[in-house]
Amino acid sequence: MYTVPFLVAKLLDIGLVTVYYFVAGITLSWLVDHWMGPFDEEKTERRSIVSIVGEILLQFFLLGLLTYVMRNIVERIPFPLEGLGGFRQDRLKEAHEAAVFVIVYLFFQEHLALNLKHLGLRLSGKVHMTKETLEKKANERGLGQFI
Repeated sequence: MYTVPFLVAKLLDIGLVTVYYFVAGITLSWLVDHWMGPFDEEKTERRSIVSIVGEILLQFFLLGLLTYVMRNIVERIPFPLEGLGGFRQDRLKEAHEAAVFVIVYLFFQEHLALNLKHLGLRLSGKVHMTKETLEKKANERGLGQFI
């Protein structure tokens, strides 16, 4: 049976770990968006589907790495009530899962969301970029040699 001090320590640690992941998710999402620059829809329309999928996969790869790093950082942050009522932070599964980090990161990852939306429109045929239209736009911009 759990004691009141144990439950208090556990609930406080769950809340604290959640706040750590929330703040890290927002911060890292903003930093990645800032690093990638503003989403340019015209530029994305000129890119191949393979290129867009490649960028999306790279962003999910980065998410996996960031999740691993954040989980290891949060696990090492000392909890001030460690030992209260027998509570041990290393047994707290919420600290090991990082689900809050992933959800918050994905929610605030604007560049990834716009890439996914554009890919969905392209695959559903709602963005009609025929080869002729693409070549015309490229020639207008002096990029005909790249098509």
